Amino acid sequence: MTSPSPEVQVPLTGIWLSAEPIQTPIDTLVIDMLASNLASRALREAELEELRRGVKLADVALEYLGLRTISVDGDGDPPLRVVASDSPRDSWRDALVLPEGDRPIGILISTADAGPLVLVHEVFDRFTEPEKELVRRYAALAIRGEPHEAIVAALRTGVGEAGLTKGLRAMRRSVRLLDPTVLFSPDGATRVQLGSLSRTTKDILREGLQGDYLFILPASLFEGRTNYADIEFLVYLNFFLRQQARTRIAGTSRQWHVLHRLLTLTLFGLFDPAAPETPSFEKLAETYGVGSRETYHFLRTAHELYAARHDGSPESPLLGVDAYVDFFTLDGEATVIPLPSAEVRVAPSGRGFDVRIAQPDGRSSEKKLEVGTPPRLLRPIPAELREAIQFASDRPLFGVTPLGTSHGFDASGDFTSFIIWVNGKGILVDPSSEALAYLDQIGVAPADVLYVFLTHVHADHDGGLVEKLVSGSPTRVIASDPVFRAFVEKARLLTGRDFEGERLVTHISANPDNRVRIEVAADYAELETRWNLHPIPTNGFKLTFGGRTFGYSGDTQYDPATLEDLRRRGMLAEAHFQDLMYFFWTPDGEPTVDLLYHEAGIPPIHTDKEALRALTDAITSKMSLVHIADGEVPRGFAPSKPRLFATQVLLPTTPRSRRRVLLGAMRHVAYLYDMSSTTLETLLHGAEIVTNFPDEVIIRKGPVAPGEPMHFQIVADGRVSVRDGRRAITTLSRGDTFGEWGIGQQRGFRAADVVADRPTQAIRLSEEQYHWLVGKHPVIQERVNKMRGLLPRLQLAQERARLKAALEPGARSVIEHMTASQLSGFAIFSLVKEFKQGHHVFVEKDKADGFYVLLLGHLAVGTEGRFTSELSEGDVFGEMGLLEGATREASVTVVSADAEVLFMSTQSFQHLLHTMPAFAGGIWETAAGRRELIRRRP
Repeated sequence: MTSPSPEVQVPLTGIWLSAEPIQTPIDTLVIDMLASNLASRALREAELEELRRGVKLADVALEYLGLRTISVDGDGDPPLRVVASDSPRDSWRDALVLPEGDRPIGILISTADAGPLVLVHEVFDRFTEPEKELVRRYAALAIRGEPHEAIVAALRTGVGEAGLTKGLRAMRRSVRLLDPTVLFSPDGATRVQLGSLSRTTKDILREGLQGDYLFILPASLFEGRTNYADIEFLVYLNFFLRQQARTRIAGTSRQWHVLHRLLTLTLFGLFDPAAPETPSFEKLAETYGVGSRETYHFLRTAHELYAARHDGSPESPLLGVDAYVDFFTLDGEATVIPLPSAEVRVAPSGRGFDVRIAQPDGRSSEKKLEVGTPPRLLRPIPAELREAIQFASDRPLFGVTPLGTSHGFDASGDFTSFIIWVNGKGILVDPSSEALAYLDQIGVAPADVLYVFLTHVHADHDGGLVEKLVSGSPTRVIASDPVFRAFVEKARLLTGRDFEGERLVTHISANPDNRVRIEVAADYAELETRWNLHPIPTNGFKLTFGGRTFGYSGDTQYDPATLEDLRRRGMLAEAHFQDLMYFFWTPDGEPTVDLLYHEAGIPPIHTDKEALRALTDAITSKMSLVHIADGEVPRGFAPSKPRLFATQVLLPTTPRSRRRVLLGAMRHVAYLYDMSSTTLETLLHGAEIVTNFPDEVIIRKGPVAPGEPMHFQIVADGRVSVRDGRRAITTLSRGDTFGEWGIGQQRGFRAADVVADRPTQAIRLSEEQYHWLVGKHPVIQERVNKMRGLLPRLQLAQERARLKAALEPGARSVIEHMTASQLSGFAIFSLVKEFKQGHHVFVEKDKADGFYVLLLGHLAVGTEGRFTSELSEGDVFGEMGLLEGATREASVTVVSADAEVLFMSTQSFQHLLHTMPAFAGGIWETAAGRRELIRRRP
């Protein structure tokens, strides 16, 4: 074969270490690689187009991609250019090690001087010669324009199904060596991994259930926002799919105590098979809020129905955690762990472990395993589906958007999670980490997710909620009492934190037999729950709004024969039987919901889809299957799965609802907080609603031409940046404003650029409307002037607070994550106080009359004449006394030459509690963090 000439163009495509259909096009990786040199998304897309057309010189293309050539493999035609990354973040490496990814080992581009180029990642040099030959043959076919499926078929014809599978698996194993958490033995029969992520089970399923696995627990089970002790699905996988194989885990004795309790909670719920006696109803009522003896007996029946037993007979004892796990204690300097296929030596080393795998044949492999920030694969969201819900004003009055529709044992699907829209606001159900990322990708503001509904505490249902709380996001959780208390306990075991005590989580109790009204944007939705047949406490629910009802089964076994048998044997009370049989439809087959998401996972602890197909057409026409892999639902099967990210509308948006959402955005503006509805409606009536796209310049810095109209704008949704050249001064989101300063104080000159960071909706008002507003309400101009004087200083203090938090884990400031709108509110309701060296800001036992932000200077904190800590610029202080008592618990004294503080009085704070809940929530969070630091001091 002859290499194509420089004039020949090839399609921009990839070389993949996968025989499956490709999920993510190579464009996604290339765009990510370009980000290190091109900050603008628009510029990255333009560069991508030039790489497609082949108009860049080869060296320039590599430079833009952040790559350098380290060698050339000339043993095939075309030659392969082996490259390494020069970027601080190696996006290509991240894509290769991503367990659920497509593993792109190569990228084909066209260039103006060298023609088609085949770039392969440097890990190619680790492949064996037969493995390299597979890559060369793939490249030869790809450069001719053959699609991935045809290339895979040709490779399969050449080396056979077994040869292709073996080669791909071996190459993927070599690629995984780039992952700092994984080590394989030379023969690939032994795998040692530091920690277990939510997707580890999927990775093992994709690679095939074979060989021996050992999982080492890192020092911190939760690192950053990542759970490295996501073990429960591994335990299920080994025990039930590998004939009761135990999961091998290594860690400290303290970690075993934590893990034992964690697995007991997630495998068995409220009952421990290894406990000397079964807990009484009274005990579980006190500890977990079990509301009745009937509920107690139901939960115990479900536990005993699904738990594994010693010899499989119904009369034999239940198996406890010890039957599911082999735990190896790492309390010494080094530990040798014998496995059937190899011997593993584990020794602590800094924040990781030095690991050596020795095979019986004398070959060995070794590596230092360390935790890092794991890459995450997100599916592309079609533009039309994203645009339907990216702005609150466009969302349905009542509807549902699926963010994942599969289960934990599907190698390629995302966990089932969805968001219910009510008045443009969201109730997020069973959030996964991916669901949170998808909402951010869509552009849904965190403030729009008012509630999280939690059905139970299995990791595929609560993983995103733990991540959300760890990130410091206050959350209102709707759940039954047993589910919520189990979650709080599980989160404390994983993270060491009491989110309820820190006031990061607020519980809204939703127990069966007790309908709950949920407030959403001044309206109410009604919620009704039931108990499900599942190994641990689990709920399904119905939500009614505006005369329409949505239902979610939650994880349960719907099997009429089993339910009838349990009732006949006296193991299922009539009320529970009726709920499990007829919660979503009547006995004569009529649905009581307008839309139903029903799970159809792997029996017996889930519902067989055939049981649902047997229902009446009237029911199945309202039903969508979730918690099931795409491949498990045949084409034409009814009921079918919902389309991922496609919003199902129960009540459409209306002009009135859209207007109400926009008025809500206006009420977020700090200086408009007390304006009457009439004033806001008058402004909105004369406003223009505009949409700006990423990188679009909304306002350009510089002089205003004579007669050129000026506007001020309120961000209703999305995010924009205020920039001076390439430097971002600040970012603005919902409730933030821009342009009014130019109208009120700098007519004729715009001081900065304003650029959209992501799709943004704004309420654009004219210069005349601004003058009408300040003429009618002169206090507006006073507030704007005060904001403009204090905001730069608060932003500087905020930046210092962020730097301090980065350098000192545990250092927290209420202003660290404040939006521009929240900082504006702080400025409006506060006043600046000045102090000289040696002066007290306040004294121990003083009445707590407010709290402070240190803008300038250095302060010392002491109790009973003893120095306890110090405060630097950006620190918030005084909030403990304000929130928890009538007097100050410490004295604060100026130790620098002078100091300036921003003071907010108790009265102003109480006002903010009602007008800016997000602001107040940050104060509570900071107080909780301070309290935790004090508790941990020796």
